[in-house]
Amino acid sequence: MINDPSTLDIGWRSSLMFALCLPILLASAFIISRDVERRATIWLVLLLVAAVISQIPQIIGFAGAYGVWPGLTFAPFNTELYLGPLFYLHADRLMRSGPLGWRKWLLAPGAVQTLYYTAMFLFLGDYKAKWAYNDAFHLPYVIPIETLIAIGLGGWSLWAVFGLIGRYRVFLKDTHSAAHDFDPTWLNRLMMTIVPAAVIFALLEFVFSFIVRVSYTAAFPFQLFIMASLVWLSYEALARLHEPFPKMPPRSETALKTSASKPEKDWSAEGVALRQAILDGKWHLEPRLTIADVAARRATNETYISRALNQGLGLTFTGLINQLRIDHAKAMLTTSDMPVLEVALSSGFNSKATFNRVFKEREALTPSAYRTQYRGSQTP
Repeated sequence: MINDPSTLDIGWRSSLMFALCLPILLASAFIISRDVERRATIWLVLLLVAAVISQIPQIIGFAGAYGVWPGLTFAPFNTELYLGPLFYLHADRLMRSGPLGWRKWLLAPGAVQTLYYTAMFLFLGDYKAKWAYNDAFHLPYVIPIETLIAIGLGGWSLWAVFGLIGRYRVFLKDTHSAAHDFDPTWLNRLMMTIVPAAVIFALLEFVFSFIVRVSYTAAFPFQLFIMASLVWLSYEALARLHEPFPKMPPRSETALKTSASKPEKDWSAEGVALRQAILDGKWHLEPRLTIADVAARRATNETYISRALNQGLGLTFTGLINQLRIDHAKAMLTTSDMPVLEVALSSGFNSKATFNRVFKEREALTPSAYRTQYRGSQTP
């Protein structure tokens, strides 16, 4: 009955959906409380909170709240237009430095959506007027447009983040010796979680808007999958976002540095000299050596170092440093009985796993197999 709270029925569907929202909110509180990648995690937390808010109509709908309080119609719980942009902004701030610039306008459709629902909720009048407006205009016109914008924004965001990850990996190889340590594994996992959830969301919205209206009950298993994915995602964030990511500079800055470089240099000679300087100084044995460190020690800029490596030696920064580290490790493996972990750490690697992966990529053998093979070949 209308305005009779005793008729509310907090059934298992409402309880289960609410139970999935709680760990997401709890994880969000922990994520935002840590002083790690604050600019990026703010957007991630907003994404998680927006996803939880979008589930409120299902939670209260299963409990019968709209039957008890029909005036809740048009309550501003719709946040679909925020989800794609918030995902993109999280990835962007994780990998790029500089101001947001035009990217902040990606939130404009979500802001318009919130203002629209707030205005309809507050100013349409009683529930009868809201229902009449819903049937006459909102369902046939607003929902389809809203759905197409949500799908478009979500698809663009996934495509843009995919491209951003590719550019970031190139940046890491060009600037950081520990490129493997900063590989955006977290974003890959985020994509693996978001893509299936986004596809299900898009299908539900498309069917709801253009084919047939989907009831709460019919959509429940799909909503459940989306929320379970978000629970996993939120706790993955706690485990994966534990140290700052190196940041790509704005493209304008990179272009300026490149234009300032001197093309008449003998880059082959410069590359050989740079390689020898790194060897003489044993800089390659420093686990977190960056191209900025080398540039400072050579009293030059990062673009100059990058060109000396790329054009002079045909190598990325990571490629050269890993080459020198593997050469150092091979000498240790063949002249000592030092454990593989100690060889890895002494050669500038941060972990045995990274050492094994890089060694096998270059030698087609694990470090242990290389040592065994070498010593077997030395046996008379």
